[in-house]
Amino acid sequence: MEEILADESTIAKEADDVVQQSILGMFIGAIVPSLQRLAKPTKMSTLATAIGECAQLTSNSASVKVVVSVVESFAALHERALSCFNNVLLVIEESLKAWFRKHGDCVDQWWRLLIDIAQLLFGTAGSPAELADTDQRLRFAVLEPTISCMWTLARSAQGAVPATREQIEGLIHVCEQAPNSDLRVKAIGVLGSIACRKPGHIEENQRIGTYLLDKVVCTPLLAAGAPSDSSGVEPIIEALDLIYDIYGDQAYDYDEAVFVHGDFLAKLRNCYLPMRKLVKTVDRRVKRELRDRGDLVVQNMRGFIDYKDSERR
Repeated sequence: MEEILADESTIAKEADDVVQQSILGMFIGAIVPSLQRLAKPTKMSTLATAIGECAQLTSNSASVKVVVSVVESFAALHERALSCFNNVLLVIEESLKAWFRKHGDCVDQWWRLLIDIAQLLFGTAGSPAELADTDQRLRFAVLEPTISCMWTLARSAQGAVPATREQIEGLIHVCEQAPNSDLRVKAIGVLGSIACRKPGHIEENQRIGTYLLDKVVCTPLLAAGAPSDSSGVEPIIEALDLIYDIYGDQAYDYDEAVFVHGDFLAKLRNCYLPMRKLVKTVDRRVKRELRDRGDLVVQNMRGFIDYKDSERR
């Protein structure tokens, strides 16, 4: 793909022309719309709506099994379509990042689509109690690649997505309800990208920054039963990395209003030693990459604290 798109300097000057004539242009113009149609849930995409559609056919257990099988097939279809879409976004991010800045209309459209998918999946009623576990598993199976796409899109667009306060609250809810660490990390990543919007988004930044620092970082680190495995470490590492980026310059319009007035520096100081201790519990022989990333986050944490301490002197 890099050979097709040429080098970065050429892309920066002639991004639209290069894309139009490339395989990527075909993906954006023809394949992405098809992926979006395949990704969008139907009435047969959740157990609750599917059972409602087939009410006359689900009077016995055999019929219910058929409906579950159909919903599983739809979930697999949506999951694969979203994964393909995310791969396209990752290629653009890697080889043609300037494209996102030039095409805010596409960014907005894709963001709204992903939000619609999440709302269609989770705005519907739950399934009967006996199917609740299966229902949740299938919903989260589609939600995870949806959040992956949102993260790539928001990150690539440098936070310039039309995220509303309600959507931010929804992402925080995903963080709180995520059944696994991977989904939580992805939702944290989306929130961190949105928090980088500037100027004019101080309230949203405050909500996200306070949540990341207080709930994701401080609460587990300062609790009596601090996380003791990698599933608890990864979200904290991701949140800290994002905090360094979000509040890396006092010139940002939200820095004083949120970081300074929110006493973020003192909170980070209180968390430094617990974080260093937690990272040391990660066995380098078993999870070398995670341990290396954790060590780097702790090192950067010390540097970030010193930097922010001296910034306003």
